Amino acid sequence: MEEGEPLSYRRWKTEWNCARKALQAAENAAAEREGRKPVELPHMVTHDLRHFFAPALIAGGASVKQVQLVLGHASAVITLRIYAHLWPGEEDRTRSVMDAVLGGLRTGCGQVGDRTREIAGQTA
Repeated sequence: MEEGEPLSYRRWKTEWNCARKALQAAENAAAEREGRKPVELPHMVTHDLRHFFAPALIAGGASVKQVQLVLGHASAVITLRIYAHLWPGEEDRTRSVMDAVLGGLRTGCGQVGDRTREIAGQTA
């Protein structure tokens, strides 16, 4: 395989497992030198990286269509079926807008008690 060529899934899986084994071996050797119990690396499969990547895109403001295209889903419906709960809803957007608009008015307008925070669902 030439440097810079795309990895096939099989090749990626081989590289991933090889790197994981090398990291675990290095940890085991360091633990033995230091007289401590080695930290076991969590079992992760390559698909776990996908489930890390998608939420990172969403948190960064990516649209459903962008995430769909990057992940290679056949339709946005598939993407939403898996990740819809991660996109901010209308309530979140409304709350953010009103916090931005009214945020300046809240400062110095008196003490905010625990009951106010509880009702608003926000920390003032």
